[in-house]
Amino acid sequence: MKHVVKSMLLMMLCVLLLAGCGSSVTDKTANKAKLAAAATEFPNADLLVSADSVQQSLQAADLLIIDARSASAYAAGHVPGAINLQHSAFWTKGAGLKDTDTLAAQLGAAGITREQKIVIYDNTTASWGAAGRLFWMLEYLGSTNVHILDGGWDKWAADGRPTQSATVTRAAATFIPSVQSSLKSTSSKIASRLFDNDFAVIDTRTDEEFSGWQLYGETRGGHIPRAVNLPYAWYYNTDKSTIRYQQLKSMLESRGITPDKEVTAYCTAGIRSGYAYFLLRLMGYGKCSNYDASAWDWADNTSYPMEKATNYADAVYPAWVKALIDYHKPGSTSAAPPQYSYDRNHKYVIFETQWGSFEDMANGWADNSYLLGHIPGAIHSNSDVYENGYPRWFLLPDAELKTALGSMGITPDTTVVVYSDSNIFAARLWWILKYAGVTDVRFLNGGIQAWQAAGYPTETTINTPVATTYTGATKPALLATTSYVESVYNTTAKMVDVRAGSEYAGMISGYGYVVNKGRIPGAVWAYNADDSAGIYVDGDATLRSYEEVKSLWSGLGIDFGQETIFYCGSGYRSALAYLYAHLMGYTNIRNYSDGWEGWSTNYVKDDAYLASPSVPGSTDGWRQDPSGRPVATGGL
Repeated sequence: MKHVVKSMLLMMLCVLLLAGCGSSVTDKTANKAKLAAAATEFPNADLLVSADSVQQSLQAADLLIIDARSASAYAAGHVPGAINLQHSAFWTKGAGLKDTDTLAAQLGAAGITREQKIVIYDNTTASWGAAGRLFWMLEYLGSTNVHILDGGWDKWAADGRPTQSATVTRAAATFIPSVQSSLKSTSSKIASRLFDNDFAVIDTRTDEEFSGWQLYGETRGGHIPRAVNLPYAWYYNTDKSTIRYQQLKSMLESRGITPDKEVTAYCTAGIRSGYAYFLLRLMGYGKCSNYDASAWDWADNTSYPMEKATNYADAVYPAWVKALIDYHKPGSTSAAPPQYSYDRNHKYVIFETQWGSFEDMANGWADNSYLLGHIPGAIHSNSDVYENGYPRWFLLPDAELKTALGSMGITPDTTVVVYSDSNIFAARLWWILKYAGVTDVRFLNGGIQAWQAAGYPTETTINTPVATTYTGATKPALLATTSYVESVYNTTAKMVDVRAGSEYAGMISGYGYVVNKGRIPGAVWAYNADDSAGIYVDGDATLRSYEEVKSLWSGLGIDFGQETIFYCGSGYRSALAYLYAHLMGYTNIRNYSDGWEGWSTNYVKDDAYLASPSVPGSTDGWRQDPSGRPVATGGL
């Protein structure tokens, strides 16, 4: 009996022990992070993890969360359990990462080991790639289990997920690096590979930096030759989640950044480019790196070439316009914007331009963007002011044009900034003012969309100009009249048509009030320059990289070795093409302001024509007589 009882007691003890062991195993499993991909279509989808999976893993013992934002942002609230780590602690300006021993000591002091499972986040566009920079650094040092939180703090907070404000620290650890040297690019490496067809460079900076503006103390402005401009802000959706596979694939491969190439990315200090490195890894690119010393390093070495748009300063950016406004405020002590040499008393005007008057807008006959909100102090410039009006829309004769400019408060030495929600409208006014002889005319790249994206305020106050007398001299070399085009189109000049393909081919005229169809014989089609076509303008409403446009033109045989004349229907789309060529520094260029409308027809005023028109055409007493000028149709 004693043996039976003893056996039963032993069995019960084993059951209890086994149950305890089972519970222990279950607890350990439950205490491990179970991260899930935010988007499964990426080749390396596990690198970008969902907020749901991170939230479900907050108590996991094997998960380290790094908040890469500023110390003040971290203190105001962060993901529970996250430690705070700034990328700036790990590099030196112009030199890149600190030495490996120092990095290892710093990471160990923060409680990080190379074997840990790590999720990093920042506040996306406001952090300029901080999470990507730390991701790259950790992979460079040999970490193999590093991830980035999709949407960062922005989306985490917007979705109402849990937060805490107490500072989190971890016990010191030992970080043993295993350097992956191929992940870190250098100036000498880039210089040695720059012109190889299987090598590509991504410039993640803004349009303005790429074009030539020196915004952060660079020794020289511009970009590394052959670099492809993919601005960091493009990497996110509106909710701050990372753009998805197909969009990213198209962005990269349409610009020659293909998986078979070795690809390196750079910016000013290797921060924004750190996130580009992460995206390349996410996309499964096998040979990618970050140039962590970036433009601060490259620009300092004058033996390395840099390229920029010759007249880059004519295309300004929102912060430049904001600085212009602040500089000229009464009693201001603000610094003048770069590439602006005037004193505080210098006259400047900002124009928002569209078709239509305030009455037209109020009655729904014209774009009412100005009434809905415009840059503070901006004046609406109705395009009708500078043109003959329906049905011709031709530029006014010089004397009348000067009167129109005076009515808008413009003098030859006035600094004028033009913008719109339409690049072709802004470019048209920019070109008109250049032709009229205004010395300092600036085009706001990205228009009102860029201004608002930068977080700057708008107003709805209607500002009116103070009329003056315009005394400037026009610049005939900028304008191609119909008679001038007749004399050169088939001899000394290259005609470049930037209308829609169907207009170029003669399938449609493109305008309800224009009857004749076709193109000027010998003209090359350089794609539709309208904003909606997406050829000359990027999705964020900014100008396409001038290097991409230059390459596009080169592929069409447009080399500016001879005088080049741009035309469209009536001088708007062609003004945008002219702007590009001007920014590139070409001087043997003209805008055929009357365009196809001027070439294809002669407009004759005939009041009797309204009674019984015999030729299809416009109304209001204007009829279109055949011009007798040669016309070509068909083909692209």
